[in-house]
Amino acid sequence: MAEKTQTKRDTILEAAVRVFAEKGYYSSRTLDISTEAGVAYGSLYHYFSSKDDILLSIFRERWQVLLEKMAEINQAVSDPSEKILAIIDFIFRSYQHNSDMMKVLIMDVPRHSQFYSPENWKVYNAFLKNLADVFREGQEQGIYCREISPLIASYIIYGAVDMTIRQYVYNPEFNHEEFPIEQAKEQIVSVIKQGLSKREV
Repeated sequence: MAEKTQTKRDTILEAAVRVFAEKGYYSSRTLDISTEAGVAYGSLYHYFSSKDDILLSIFRERWQVLLEKMAEINQAVSDPSEKILAIIDFIFRSYQHNSDMMKVLIMDVPRHSQFYSPENWKVYNAFLKNLADVFREGQEQGIYCREISPLIASYIIYGAVDMTIRQYVYNPEFNHEEFPIEQAKEQIVSVIKQGLSKREV
């Protein structure tokens, strides 16, 4: 029974992502979501209290996936620079696999007033802290410059990834042939390596 409940809940969330990506959050209705999901309108409220609850659930659950992936990378990879590369690669692959999801996370979630709550920021800040911890580990191993704040480094790394993906999301006519996503990812990694690495004197 629990498995069936989880499956229907996931179906509603996936449908909401498609609806929000197509219409925008504020132009979408819960009826649109239930229709897209193929579930009875009333049953949607068995899983979510409101459209707001659906949007914020998308944010929390997708970011939890990212945090779990970071923990997995941390266990499987020993080199801090390779850890950062793997995290960046996962974020870009997430965009390539589900661009609608990334569109909702970038365009709709931050515009929602309830996003700016202590509960949600704990999830967001956990990612930045984990990324900073990986950078600090690299500093301790002599890979990265010790003069750079690990937290600021996490802002720089995520900022570069976030802004690049925003260009693909915000600009439908962005020249993907001239600037393929794989090339963009490689250039970000290259700049990070050159700019944050320890310099011999």
